[in-house]
Amino acid sequence: MNTKRTYTDKEVFSWLYQNAKGQILACVLLVFANIGLACMGVAFALASKSVIDGATAGGLTVLVWRSAVFFGIIALQALLQAYCRHAQATIQGRLEMGFKCRFLSAVLKKDYQAVMAYHSGDLLNRLTSDVQAIANGVTSLLPTFSGLITKIVSAFWVLCMLDWRFSMIFALAGAAMFVVTRFFRKRLKALHKRVQETDGRVRSFLQELLSSFLVIRTFQVEGAMEDKGRRLQQANYDEKIRKNTISVVANTGISFIFNLGYLYALVWSCHGLIAGTVSFGTLTAVLQLVNQVQSPFVGLSGMLPQYYGALASAERMMDIEALLDEPAVDNAPYDVEALYAHLLGIELRGLSFHYDREPVLERADLYLEKGSFAVISGLSGIGKSTLLKLLLGVFTPDSGHIGLRMDDGFRIAADRQTRGIFAYVPQGNFLLSGTIRENIAFIRPEATEEEIIQAAELSCAMDFIEGLPMGMDTIIGEKGLGLSEGQVQRLAIARALLGGAPILLLDEVTSALDAQTEKQVLENIKCLRNRTCLIVTHKAAALAVCDVVLRFVDGKIIMEKR
Repeated sequence: MNTKRTYTDKEVFSWLYQNAKGQILACVLLVFANIGLACMGVAFALASKSVIDGATAGGLTVLVWRSAVFFGIIALQALLQAYCRHAQATIQGRLEMGFKCRFLSAVLKKDYQAVMAYHSGDLLNRLTSDVQAIANGVTSLLPTFSGLITKIVSAFWVLCMLDWRFSMIFALAGAAMFVVTRFFRKRLKALHKRVQETDGRVRSFLQELLSSFLVIRTFQVEGAMEDKGRRLQQANYDEKIRKNTISVVANTGISFIFNLGYLYALVWSCHGLIAGTVSFGTLTAVLQLVNQVQSPFVGLSGMLPQYYGALASAERMMDIEALLDEPAVDNAPYDVEALYAHLLGIELRGLSFHYDREPVLERADLYLEKGSFAVISGLSGIGKSTLLKLLLGVFTPDSGHIGLRMDDGFRIAADRQTRGIFAYVPQGNFLLSGTIRENIAFIRPEATEEEIIQAAELSCAMDFIEGLPMGMDTIIGEKGLGLSEGQVQRLAIARALLGGAPILLLDEVTSALDAQTEKQVLENIKCLRNRTCLIVTHKAAALAVCDVVLRFVDGKIIMEKR
C-alpha cells in the first residue's frame, strides 16, 4: 500500500529547510535584492514626480539634475533586476538537482516491495513536476514575498502621507486577502495533490502505451487506448480547471477592491488638480504608487496557489522518504571472493512468504550445495521468480531463514550485503540504449576488451555480434530495439558473466533461444569453474544439463538430484 499521511506545516518547513539549507545564503541575498528592487520602485515614482514638477517649474538646471538622479535609479533598478533573475535561475537549478538526487537516493535505498507499490510513471512525476514545484516555490516565494511586502509598506506610507483615506481602502484589501488565504488553504493543497496524482496517471498510461506499442497494434485496440487516454487527460484537465477557478475567483475579488482604490486615487488627484492643491507630478506619483501597492497584493494572491502547491508537492516527496528502508541484517560489506570460498551452500529453513496475501512458500526447507547447476521448475505464478528475489534480499521473508551456510557452521541471512555474490538476469533482460559494448560492460565498465569478448563468447553472443557492421560498437535502441529477443537474452547473460559473481540466478533467460544455441549456452555456463547456477525455465534443454531439479509443490520445494 502507498504510504500517505498528513503532515503539519512545521514538519514540511523543517523538511524544506533540511533540503535547501545549502542555498540559504544565496536565498538571503536574493531576498535583500528584491527588497532593494521594491524600494527602487517607490523611488522611481517619487523621481517621476520630481522630474515633472521640475519641468513645470521651468528650471532647466533643476530638470537636468533631477533627470540625472532619475537615470541613476533606472540603471540601479536594471542591475538589480538582472541580478535577481540570474540568482533565481541559479538557485532553482541547484535546488532541482539536489531534490532529484535526494529523491533518487531515497528510492534506491527503500524496500523493493514498498517502492514497487508506486507506478513508475507516478514516481517519475514526483521526480519532475513535484521537484520543479518545490524548487520554484523555495526560490521565488520568500524573495518575491519580501519584495512585495516592501513595496506595499513603502508605497502605503507615502500614500497615507498624502491622504489618510488611502489606508482605509488598503486595510480592507488586506483583510480580504487574509480571509481568502484562510478559506482556500486546505482546498488549494488538496486540489494541487489531485492535479499531480491525475497527471501521474496520465504519465503512467502514456509510458505503458509507448512501451506496449506493438501489442496494441497487434490486437488492434488503438481506439480503446485513445478513449482511455482521453478519459485520463479529461480527469486531469477537470482538476486543473477546479484549481484554476479558485485562483481566478480569489484574484478577481482582490483585483476589484484594488481597482476601486485606483479609481479613488485618480478622482482624488483630478479633484486636487482642479482645486490647485495637487501638481501634475504628484498625480503621476500617486497613480504609480497606487500601482506599487495594487500589483503586490494581486501578486500575493497569485502566490497562494504556488505556496500551497509547493507544500503539497513537498508532502508527496516526503511520502516516498517515509517508506521503510531496505532491511539489512549486517551493515558490514562482505568480500565476495572470501565469502564464496567459505560457502558450503544455499539454505532455506522453515521459510514462509506471502505475496499480495497469496501464500508462495509455507515453511519450506532446502539445502543446495555450492557448485550445483539447478533448474527451478513448476507452473507459472507458483513462486519460482520470487525465490530468486528472496535470495537477492529484495523480498523479505515473513518467517524462517534464507541465506548462505558457511563452512564454520555460521549462517548468513540473504540481504543487501550478500547481494554481491549473485549475478541476476531477470525476465525482460533490461538493456539500455547505447552500444553493445556498453551494455555488456554495464556492471564492470573497467573491463578489458578481452574480458568483454570472452563473456560474449560464453553466452554465444559473438555469433551474431561478429556479423554486425559495427560489431561491439553497434548502437541498440531502448530495451534492445534493433535486436531479436534471443540476441537480447544472450547479451544479458554476457553481462552477468562479465560481472564475475560466483552464483548465477537466471530467470527464463533462454526462452527465445533455439534448442542448439540454448544447449551450447547452458553447457558453457556449466563448464565454468567454481560457479553455482539456479535457472528458472520451462524448457527441456536445461533439464539435460542440470544436476539438480527444484520443484514447487504446495508451498514446499522438492529437490531431485540427477
